[in-house]
Amino acid sequence: MISALPIPADDAEVWGDFDARSEAFEQHGRPPLPALLELLERLTARHPCISELREDQLESAVWADGPLRDGLMHDVAVLTLVPSRVATVLPLVRDTAKALGLAVYDPQDEKVWRP
Repeated sequence: MISALPIPADDAEVWGDFDARSEAFEQHGRPPLPALLELLERLTARHPCISELREDQLESAVWADGPLRDGLMHDVAVLTLVPSRVATVLPLVRDTAKALGLAVYDPQDEKVWRP
């Protein structure tokens, strides 16, 4: 999960903030922020969206679902990694998001990384 700043300083509060932002998107449907679009462009330049892969390439996919663009909301995004690829791809996601001023949440480990 990715979020534009600001986010709550308390890690325990970021989950509710993410949910509130997601709900606001559902109600208002504003387009994704440029930073989220740029994040997706940079990540898919390295690891193409699963929806763009041929059948024989699916085993090498790092994204669990797609199209990835469907996971972009206004100021938050949900990008789901294949569990076996998290250790290798999450650092790229974190570093790329950080360079764009975005926060990353890992719901499995309940960790938050801020720029």
